[in-house]
Amino acid sequence: MKQLSPQTGKSRMIKVTGFITWSVTMVLLGTMVPELEFSQAQASSKKQIVNLDQERLAGKKLGEFKPYEPELGNLVARGHEYYYSEDGNFGIGVWESKPGEMTYTDLEYDELMYVLDGGLIMTDEDGIEHSYGPGEGLVLPRGWTGTLAVPEAGVRKIWVAYMGGKKG
Repeated sequence: MKQLSPQTGKSRMIKVTGFITWSVTMVLLGTMVPELEFSQAQASSKKQIVNLDQERLAGKKLGEFKPYEPELGNLVARGHEYYYSEDGNFGIGVWESKPGEMTYTDLEYDELMYVLDGGLIMTDEDGIEHSYGPGEGLVLPRGWTGTLAVPEAGVRKIWVAYMGGKKG
């Protein structure tokens, strides 16, 4: 058996200790990294407050006006969708339209409308007309039939809808 010098033995001991330390560190990191990734995933799935920012509510940063559901009428609108629930059944946004109208036939979802600026004229299937201005709101129940008209001043509103599986 070959005998090692004290210096060689010390060097080998440092290498072995270093290797063991490195191995233990890698094992610990390997077990901690998935835990860290899980913590980060958990953090990203935390429920956060959704702010309805003043700029968009004031009509800024809403994008370009485009035909809105042209098969239902002649409205030209733009908006921002703030939030949809994970299942897509509940949503909230801000919407702005130039003058025009659209006809609902057997509305497929429930919607709350709160007028921020301008106005809306809602006419039901019996011809009964209801006007809404800033600070006023209404709820259209699923199945409602009638006309939404936007007068000359246009309209900007907050909408909250329960789609029941149909994202509007």
